[in-house]
Amino acid sequence: MDEVLRFSPALGDWVLSNLRQGCSPAQVAAAMRGQHMPADAARVIVDCEALIAMARPRLRPSTTVDPLTGRDRAGEHRSSLGMFFRLRENALVARLDDRVSQLMNLPVENGEGLQVLHYPAGARSAPHFDFLVPSNAANQASLERSGQRVSTLVSYLNDVAEGGETVFPDSGWSVSPQRGSAVYFEYCNSLGQLDRASLHAGAPVLRGEKWVATKWMRQRRFVAAR
Repeated sequence: MDEVLRFSPALGDWVLSNLRQGCSPAQVAAAMRGQHMPADAARVIVDCEALIAMARPRLRPSTTVDPLTGRDRAGEHRSSLGMFFRLRENALVARLDDRVSQLMNLPVENGEGLQVLHYPAGARSAPHFDFLVPSNAANQASLERSGQRVSTLVSYLNDVAEGGETVFPDSGWSVSPQRGSAVYFEYCNSLGQLDRASLHAGAPVLRGEKWVATKWMRQRRFVAAR
């Protein structure tokens, strides 16, 4: 079994304090390496804390698509807060977009903007699909512009004290959130066939909070609604 490294909340506070004082992520990571922390671990912690800090002031109640109107609405199916970065919005997001593109084996331009979600204690998401249901009229315009969503990468930005697992009820899989780890899954093949076994949910956060960054990839270049 791979060793799991856990760090105290005080370390995250220290990283965030230095970032707010104007230190670059590279400078903070270098300082951590100077204290004999593994370089990869230092970079993961700094990137996660920097992404959370940039996302926090832009958080809004997460929405779902109303099947009747096609408009976004806040609802009981997802009790998190969320926001989207534009593709390559800044240096850190650009580096993450490039890295995620390599991991998901699709061009950067096929990706929707990186989404950051915050789940406070008690928050969860009900079982849902990430692909766009073709029979839903509200999805038609998006499918015509960019094609179907084909895959998802959910990256965990912090350690959760208890709960918050990503659950796949049809397959029986459950993934515990640990900072620096991720879960990847596909649900649309080259023939456009959709895999309904990709149904997934976010279990309630029982203690602490959960931060995740989600990337959705499309069949072709993503074009946002105007």
